[in-house]
Amino acid sequence: MMRPFSKLLVLLGGGLVLAQPALEQAEALLRAGQYGQAVLLYEDLLARDYGRLEAHLGLGVALFRLGRLEEARFAFDQMVRVFPERYEGHFNLGQVLLRLGRPGEAAEALARAVALRPTEEAHLALASALSQAGRPREAAEALRRGLTPERSPAYRLALAQALYASGARAEAVPVLYGLLNQDPGVAEAWDLLARILAEEGLRERALRELDRGLQAVAGPARARLLLRKALLSEAPEPLLREAYALDPSLWEAAYLLGQRRLGAGDARGALPHLLAAYRAAPEPQVALGLAAAYLRLGDAASAYRYAAEAGPPGTFLQAQAAYALGRRAEALALLEGASGAEAQALRGAILLELGRAEEAVAVLGPLHRAGGGPEVGANLAAGLLALRRFGEAELVLREVLAAAPRLAAAWYNLGLALLGLAREAEAERALRQAAALGSQEAQALLRR
Repeated sequence: MMRPFSKLLVLLGGGLVLAQPALEQAEALLRAGQYGQAVLLYEDLLARDYGRLEAHLGLGVALFRLGRLEEARFAFDQMVRVFPERYEGHFNLGQVLLRLGRPGEAAEALARAVALRPTEEAHLALASALSQAGRPREAAEALRRGLTPERSPAYRLALAQALYASGARAEAVPVLYGLLNQDPGVAEAWDLLARILAEEGLRERALRELDRGLQAVAGPARARLLLRKALLSEAPEPLLREAYALDPSLWEAAYLLGQRRLGAGDARGALPHLLAAYRAAPEPQVALGLAAAYLRLGDAASAYRYAAEAGPPGTFLQAQAAYALGRRAEALALLEGASGAEAQALRGAILLELGRAEEAVAVLGPLHRAGGGPEVGANLAAGLLALRRFGEAELVLREVLAAAPRLAAAWYNLGLALLGLAREAEAERALRQAAALGSQEAQALLRR
């Protein structure tokens, strides 16, 4: 994805004729970083002569650097109205609109800047605005129109990124090779080239190109290529470790190391990597990984915190953590509208614990019929028992015990179902089996 372009043009001193000492003083204040005082002088100059180009430009720049973006927008908007033929006003207006989160309007201003003076920075800024406005094809086309032999590697990389974002992967490849022939040290170009080749099914070629890139790229920038190689490799862990050691700010490497540990069932080993990734970049997927690790380690409070930070993808883990903290009503509310089998199984279990057996059965019945596992079946049977539907409970429990014959709770509930059906001898055998498997409830019932 293209990086946002942010640069204001400033014309000070020798670029324009200075008519009076007040303007020189305002520009000196601007150069010295005394922006508030510069604003007052520029405003005074405009009050006396609204046709001063230098004052319009200086006022807008000073306001921008003070962070007073809406005022800066107005200043540059006024500049383009008074001087519609000046490139600087349209370019700066576009930059301010980008910072204000109005990329569509920014693109209009920057398109006028390109028409007035087709500089590299104007084309890059226009493409950035179009990309942020969700118009990647137009961004790529804007850069393609502005491509000339003297364009920099940064320009060519932006064009390749825009083509990729617009779905024109194959068109990005010659641009990338041209860039790398011009400057083989651009790590981002090797990375994007390998990504495209892999997505085209050319994994081995992608790996070879990454090896070429690793020979050409020096310093921490190599870490990005090692990360890409790890994603394509059958043995990624050494590459991820090397990438993270080379560039500790590369949070994706630490995150993937943590995810591999988590996938292997080593939540404690995953935690340092995930925490390192989170410190570098508290991204939602990192928070989600931390929530899963803490939940497996029994730290429900930490799991709840990170699951909440993960946003909607973390809702189920947040519900699990709330349940583990004894907050069943909150967990149930979090599960409202959830469609996954695990989420529905937990929802059914909570409804059962809250004494809402009929609702629990309505949730757990379809899950059991879809092959939801022994625990789902055992909870469904418990709900049926609470509703005194003993015959249905027996059928469910027989199915559960066929799949999990050592599930003590199922034997115990089967004993209760058989007692409800007045089949005392069978009930006693089921309860003895439950007691032998460690069911304290069955042991207590048999002692009566």
